[in-house]
Amino acid sequence: MIEIQQLYKNYGSHEVLKNLTLSIPAHQVVAVIGPSGSGKSTFLRCINGLETITAGKITVNGHEIDAKAPKKVLQKAIYSIRQETGMVFQQFNLYPHKTVVENVMEALLVVKKMRKDQAHQIASNLLKRVGLSEKEDSYPSQLSGGQQQRVAIARALAMEPQLMLFDEPTSALDPELVGEVLKVMKSLAEEGMTMMIVTHEMNFAKNVADRVLFMADGVIVEDAEPKAFFEHPQTARAQQFLQQVNEF
Repeated sequence: MIEIQQLYKNYGSHEVLKNLTLSIPAHQVVAVIGPSGSGKSTFLRCINGLETITAGKITVNGHEIDAKAPKKVLQKAIYSIRQETGMVFQQFNLYPHKTVVENVMEALLVVKKMRKDQAHQIASNLLKRVGLSEKEDSYPSQLSGGQQQRVAIARALAMEPQLMLFDEPTSALDPELVGEVLKVMKSLAEEGMTMMIVTHEMNFAKNVADRVLFMADGVIVEDAEPKAFFEHPQTARAQQFLQQVNEF
């Protein structure tokens, strides 16, 4: 599903991502963890074409972003990737003037040019899937943060993505609301959705992910199954990180 080859991302002279190479097969759930400033969110944004890569290649479901490719070729690849990729951010980015069901319908109407009744039916089904059927006609301001994030997940699923990217989807939530979002993400994992999740939720990474990428200083320091990583981290950097996490 995803192939990364010698990926670099610089902001001026500052190297944020350094020579990342990895392969992620379809249906795998990958948790990306590590200290703040390690390049995790930038890595995710590069995969979806939200950041311009400095060097290397990213291939998603056969669509290739090559840093050396002409601008038109790049734009076409990024458009294709976005058609097949759902992304959920820290902030929910819902349209405040639209109802919950209208927020989920929007991409179906604008991008897929779907009939309104058809889009409404799909949106209703997706809201049921994330446990929000009764909130269809509410506005985002009437929802809790956890509910808004579940609407954002439903909206991302509306395009029937092959891949879901989550950028710290629970970091802006009150602690008691985190579980309801993780429950939806867990159900997606169980259904076989390919997922990459930048997260601080270590228990979720431990219990739901098939694989953990530990990043620090712009590189992938460790790439392992969750049990192996959390019980027997191989590097001093990972050991230090887990020690600090476990202190809290």
